[in-house]
Amino acid sequence: MEKLVIDILNAGIGLFQSGKDGLSKATVDLEKTYNELIAKGSQDNSEAAIKLRESVDKVIGDIKEFTSVAGKNYDETRSKIVENYNKITEEIKSKMPEGKIEEVKAKINEVAESIKKSATPKANA
Repeated sequence: MEKLVIDILNAGIGLFQSGKDGLSKATVDLEKTYNELIAKGSQDNSEAAIKLRESVDKVIGDIKEFTSVAGKNYDETRSKIVENYNKITEEIKSKMPEGKIEEVKAKINEVAESIKKSATPKANA
């Protein structure tokens, strides 16, 4: 009976370690994929990409200005931030071809599936 309890305990510890290792591997894979996407995006010097970067820079500058100006009340600042966020969202939608948006969504789904797959076999071990 004692050996059975020890065996079950050891199996539980092994299962825990396998899950932990799978999570670590999934994290590394996610970081690698994220960095690859950053590299690909930074290499895009098309006119649309440049305009999008400029727009984002302007929005970030506006947000910094809005939040740093003393005496502005919270609601006004929040309203301007939401307005700028909505503008940049619309600009992204209008300047990125539909296929690119879908391509990014597909890559995100691929990463999510990869994480699920790398964690699932370890949990069943």
